[in-house]
Formats: sequence, structure tokens, C-alpha cells
Amino acid sequence: MNASAPSSGWARPVNSWADLATAIVQAQQAGAIGTAHLMRALAAGRIAYSPLLPDSSATKFKEFARATAHRPAVVLIGDDDGFDRGPAGWTLAGRAIRWARSVLLHAAGAELAHYEGAIEAAQIMGRVLVIECSTATLSAWAPLVGAAPQRPSVLVIYPREGVHPRPIERRATQ
Repeated sequence: MNASAPSSGWARPVNSWADLATAIVQAQQAGAIGTAHLMRALAAGRIAYSPLLPDSSATKFKEFARATAHRPAVVLIGDDDGFDRGPAGWTLAGRAIRWARSVLLHAAGAELAHYEGAIEAAQIMGRVLVIECSTATLSAWAPLVGAAPQRPSVLVIYPREGVHPRPIERRATQ
């Protein structure tokens, strides 16, 4: 285990099982409830879990893919951090999409039910990729996922209203 969870601008290295409990609490406190829920599922042995960073190593991803070939696994791309990188900003975007049997394109605020659904999909399908994206980059992610040669099942979650992430009001930061 050697990962950092990228959701909501929060990143915490998780290098051992001993780090996991602290990382879960910190993710929850930072508002990264989806990441926290996926890490709880990892801790409970329900799934294997690997968050990708923009410059994640292809070797590490390949090791994860091989190690989880016969068990439920979830990979997370946290592209809703305000940088609007889109697929071009993630070294392993194409590889992760080709790996997945199911993809959750998540362009809305986190709800536990969405992440629980990804965990349950992994238990059925084996390999799930969760792409947390903004409404601004959804139009770049969707065709890339749609063009995947293995034709993964895809669920797109849009915001209930407006855009994701919501713009921060200037007054709130002063």
C-alpha cells in the first residue's frame, strides 16, 4: 500500500495499514467523504483501492492491477479539485479507463450512496474506475470513456443543480 488520496484538495500518504485509520478520519474532516468511504471499504476488506494522482507511476498501477486481478477493486481519479485538468492532466487516464469494467463519471457533490454503489459494482464487475470530475471537464472525460475498446458500463452522475464544484463566493474567503 503506497498511495495518496487526492479528493477535495486533500492528500495524505498512506504507506501502511497503520496509516489508514488516520487517513480515513482526515479525509472525512476535509470533506472528502467519498474517499473516506472507499478507504473504509478497503479497511473492511470489501475492496482493493488505489487513488491515482496526475503523475502516478505506470509501474505501480500495473502492480495494483495484477495484484487485484481476482478481487473487487476501485481506482479513483480525483479531477474535481478546481484545477480542471481533464484527461490530458492525468498520465494514466487512458490506462485506467482500459482497465475498468465499469466507470462512474461523477460530476456532482459526493453522496455516500454513490460511492457505496461503486463498491457494490466492484463486487459484481471486479474493476471500477471512479472519475470525480467537474462539470467543466465532464465533456472531455465522457468521449474518452465512451471510446474504450472493452466498452465498460458507465454511470454519469450530474449535479442536482448548477455546476460542480460550486464556485467559492469571494466573501466567504475574506
